Amino acid sequence: MQAFQKKFGGGGGGQQQGPEQAAAALAGKRLIPGQGLPHVTLHTVQGGVIEVGAPTGKWQLIVVYRGKHCPVSRNYLASLQQIIYELDDLGVEVLALTADGREKAEAFLDSLRATTETKEITYRIAYGLRLTDMHKWGLYVSHPRNIRETEHPFPEPAMFLINPEGQVQIAEYSNSPFCRPDLRIMIEGIRYIEENDYPVRGTYGF
Repeated sequence: MQAFQKKFGGGGGGQQQGPEQAAAALAGKRLIPGQGLPHVTLHTVQGGVIEVGAPTGKWQLIVVYRGKHCPVSRNYLASLQQIIYELDDLGVEVLALTADGREKAEAFLDSLRATTETKEITYRIAYGLRLTDMHKWGLYVSHPRNIRETEHPFPEPAMFLINPEGQVQIAEYSNSPFCRPDLRIMIEGIRYIEENDYPVRGTYGF
């Protein structure tokens, strides 16, 4: 256990404080609505490379999940597949991403497929999100409780709606697996934004 804590900074020691100091320096510095999402290049389980945050001329819904170890993440992303066709009708591209490596991301995708009625997942899943990128996005980050959970720091849930111009329209953060946006409300919100040219909110003071 001491070796595990030392590896991930839980056991103290000056040279182990780098990532924690970086996280502390960025604490509270969430993404500014109306600005671009810092670009991150990741591989997808389905194959290929994606530049996350790059404008596509379409709406993008980016869902950050904790990892293969989290059953709440699995259930939430299975629910996302259930309403994916409504998002398709609204012209929204969906991407889920994780800090897990390829092997765990593939296993997570298999477990997702097993929970759906059609046994398919039609949105892409990207993997390998780095700690520095988690900090750039202002994500809450957790240490694994033990090696059985996972072997690296991982992000807590977040969701970003990116507009066709590549700007952050909505940013939603959580520090716990038990608080996530209602997907039905999100769909109705996207529809309202599109139909009423609703502006980016929460920009006062920036």
